[in-house]
Amino acid sequence: YFAPRRRAVDALGAAALRGVDVRILLPGKSDVPIVRHAGHGHYAGLLQRGVRVFEYQPAILHAKTAVADDFLALTGSSNLDFRSFHFNAECNVVMLDSDMGRVFSDAFEADLKNAVEITRDAWSRRNFLHVVGDRLARSLGPLL
Repeated sequence: YFAPRRRAVDALGAAALRGVDVRILLPGKSDVPIVRHAGHGHYAGLLQRGVRVFEYQPAILHAKTAVADDFLALTGSSNLDFRSFHFNAECNVVMLDSDMGRVFSDAFEADLKNAVEITRDAWSRRNFLHVVGDRLARSLGPLL
């Protein structure tokens, strides 16, 4: 689930502004719509800073992985939300290995082929009810 704290959004945006290729693959479908809307509440700010946002289409995406420079790979049970970091007994593994990093990069690139990129232009055209739902859900982010 993606209902990040402001610091996480700021860190992703700052990296993109420095020229880092920051791409986030999130679920296009969710079993918890309010959390999806809470994440949507951050898209505009991320897109404005140059973060590329993709939504996976075939099924609910519940993977929690990260990869950097084909070397650092992370996987585990933590969602990018308040509850995972402060209340739940989540566990992640960080691997510093070029072979494993390449496996994660290849999997990410393959998943992007089944995703739709969210553009700033398209995002700015979503309907009024979606915008209101995103803002309300984002305000509940610390509870999600």
